Amino acid sequence: MIRRSAYIALVFGLFLTIFEVVRNWGHWLPWPFWLVSFITAGALIWGAIRTLYQGSSRMLSAAWGVTVGIFWMSYFTHVQVLVEGVGVHKGEGPMTLVMGLMLIVAIAGLLLSLTRRTI
Repeated sequence: MIRRSAYIALVFGLFLTIFEVVRNWGHWLPWPFWLVSFITAGALIWGAIRTLYQGSSRMLSAAWGVTVGIFWMSYFTHVQVLVEGVGVHKGEGPMTLVMGLMLIVAIAGLLLSLTRRTI
């Protein structure tokens, strides 16, 4: 289970990096908003590699926990914008859906990283 979480973290971290660059290309938000995504992606990748090579899942679990927190806030902020209908940007609906799916994957990754089975 822990190895599965590590492989998911590798894919998730790479996807998050690419998604953040594509999403912001040409109109970057202030640096704290996008830098946190790169830090999170790096932590997931580092935690995954460390777990796969050393068997320790502490960093991986911590990275997943931060990822869940970030995506929780982001997802529900976007949902609130859609519900209120104020300040809705083009593509807000599909982006909110993608963020919701990523939140679900992050929660699953966190739960998998907390198991004791290494197979």
